[in-house]
Amino acid sequence: MDLLDKYVELFNALSDELRLKILLYLYVNGERCVCDIGDFFDISQSGISYHLKILCDASIITKRKVAVWNYYSLNQDNSSYSIISGICKNINKEEWMDNVSNE
Repeated sequence: MDLLDKYVELFNALSDELRLKILLYLYVNGERCVCDIGDFFDISQSGISYHLKILCDASIITKRKVAVWNYYSLNQDNSSYSIISGICKNINKEEWMDNVSNE
């Protein structure tokens, strides 16, 4: 896969509002299991898994398997992390609370 294809995959993954909210959720709350993410957004596990797979395929997030559960976190080793963290840092705290905080 060449660089242009990687950028297309990255921006395709970022072009969905729910996926951006998932990234913000992970940025604010750290690593979470798929069940927590699905519960927070009130989406079935298969529905949330679809979006998590797109984010994983673009290397934006990482997956860690523990027994039968998958845990997801932002991929800080990927060059896209600076873009993702920049987006998240520019969202004000009230919007975080309204969209993705467990507080």
